[in-house]
Amino acid sequence: MATGGNREEVDAKIKAWEWDLERLRVALARAPEPVHARYHPAFTELYRAKEVVKSRWEEIRGVYRPEPATVQRVQEALAAVEAAWRAAQPMLDDVLKPMAA
Repeated sequence: MATGGNREEVDAKIKAWEWDLERLRVALARAPEPVHARYHPAFTELYRAKEVVKSRWEEIRGVYRPEPATVQRVQEALAAVEAAWRAAQPMLDDVLKPMAA
């Protein structure tokens, strides 16, 4: 498979992102309104990016030899989500750290 040959790795990434997004969603729902208002757009964009990669991944996951262009789209979506998670780290620290305390 052109995505590196490791379906389990991509599946695990998506599952971890979904888990973290659910934790973040709950934390934002419980947060004071100013915190929620500040981070809601970033959360929405992060969630959208995860859904894009998940949809693209599901399109090729079980295909023996997916089209190279389709594989490229998945790789681009994965890179975009990984970059979005790095960019969202301040939000994650601000919203999730108080929950852990």
